[in-house]
Amino acid sequence: MQVNNFANIAYNGIQKNFERLNENTQTIVTPQQSFDNTANALIDNRMAQKDIEALVKVIKTEDGLIGQLFDTWV
Repeated sequence: MQVNNFANIAYNGIQKNFERLNENTQTIVTPQQSFDNTANALIDNRMAQKDIEALVKVIKTEDGLIGQLFDTWV
């Protein structure tokens, strides 16, 4: 059984969202794309950005909690 902490889960989510950004960017820069495909890719890029920002906050929160835990032990 594998135990994942929140930071690892968030890190994996960040990686997946960067892959999502890459795929959407390819759609945006590809010539001859329909307006709908381009618009959807732009919107999804914005959503991926918000997801990444939220996942970074998860990592920062876990880091802060671990720091507090160590402070109480010292």
